[in-house]
Amino acid sequence: MSSSSLKVAILGMGNVGQNFVRILSESGNHIKEACGKEIEVSFAADSREIVRVDPRRTYYDILSAKKAGDLRILGETVTMDEVLASGIDILIDVSSASKDGNRELQIFRSAIDRGIDIVTANKSPLALHWAELIPYAEERGIRLLHEATVAGGVPVFNFVKYSCGPSKVLKFRGIVSLTANFVLKMMRSGTSFGDAVKKAQEIGVAETDYTDDTSGLDGARKTVILANALFGKAMSLKDIKYSGIPEVDPDEIKRNGDRLRLFTEISLEKGQVEVSTGFGLLDADDFLLTLPESALGYEVTTDNNGILRVSSAHDGPRETASAVMNDVMILAREAKGNKV
Repeated sequence: MSSSSLKVAILGMGNVGQNFVRILSESGNHIKEACGKEIEVSFAADSREIVRVDPRRTYYDILSAKKAGDLRILGETVTMDEVLASGIDILIDVSSASKDGNRELQIFRSAIDRGIDIVTANKSPLALHWAELIPYAEERGIRLLHEATVAGGVPVFNFVKYSCGPSKVLKFRGIVSLTANFVLKMMRSGTSFGDAVKKAQEIGVAETDYTDDTSGLDGARKTVILANALFGKAMSLKDIKYSGIPEVDPDEIKRNGDRLRLFTEISLEKGQVEVSTGFGLLDADDFLLTLPESALGYEVTTDNNGILRVSSAHDGPRETASAVMNDVMILAREAKGNKV
């Protein structure tokens, strides 16, 4: 890595990618002071094209080009191979998840082979190819950070790693899928499924293709990553059963909707890890019921740090982008030799 700047490529210029650039624009000086590196966006990609960003372009220019629907305003179009061969320091993947994770798997492996660290908010490659990707990166000394894959801006992995070092995690219970619970909340108040989804899309908590969220697939991907990262498993999405809003009985929503949530529970019992995700009824005094419909949070039980509860008042693309930025800053500090 260069001495004064960190060159990054951003894959995905949707809500999270754009907020990542906004954070750089608004807080770039603070970020540089905090991690000792200036973050330089060398490439930006959406579903249409990948462009090499002209160094004379500003963060505002990147956002304007995306708003105009043409990233080519920023510079020449390039291939992914050209991006990976360019000498970038970090590949940032905030693109929409593919169904099988194979696209991301190949890109990540190629990046690792070239010595490029990775920060991802994309759940698919880790939920489907954890057992291949993580050891592959570790064997080659490459960092693959993924804080933003599970709970948006709510820290999970960094919190456990850096704040609970003496402890083993015994149990995790959390609401980590915002869209499904937001939609269910609106349906409890009489809003139709379709109108609830539209509202979620308007405020940026649901993608244009919302089916991964409402089917429970998004929550299942996150559950797999949690089981693997916190409990040392090597699960894949195929190892877990899940359900979503279409499987919920409408009468159940009417009868017990105030206690019905999509949540994840993982526990270590007698050496065995038990994993579940889906809709269920929570007790009236359950901590998870205190979370607003636009919030994420979890409760983790440890052997030495006790029971810890972490949550947000609100979570969305800005908060997820902040978690991505934090991972980038961790890598920047390590590049200076200041290990976190």
